[in-house]
Amino acid sequence: MKKVGGGGGKARRKVREPRFCFKTMSDVDVLDDGYKWRKYGQKVVKNTQHPRSYYRCTQDNCRVKKRVERLAEDPRMVITTYEGRHVHSPSRDDDDAARASAEMTFIW
Repeated sequence: MKKVGGGGGKARRKVREPRFCFKTMSDVDVLDDGYKWRKYGQKVVKNTQHPRSYYRCTQDNCRVKKRVERLAEDPRMVITTYEGRHVHSPSRDDDDAARASAEMTFIW
């Protein structure tokens, strides 16, 4: 008799990325953390009037995600949760990058 859907008896578990959570008192939802983010979603959270926003790092091959929401009990508090680790250093503003490249000395 043939087993249906077992796949060999060993289940594969998804490796969970590390999560880091920060609680900050702030008027703005998205705090400058040195990385560039792209918003990919937002959803209504039960028992609060503030939505939860979802972001991904814009750097190629970086799979870090960020979730931002307001604390229901105290809307002045922003909870930022990072999932994963960046595979690159923080992004710099275009002005900083231009200034750094202008100051760079090349040795041939």
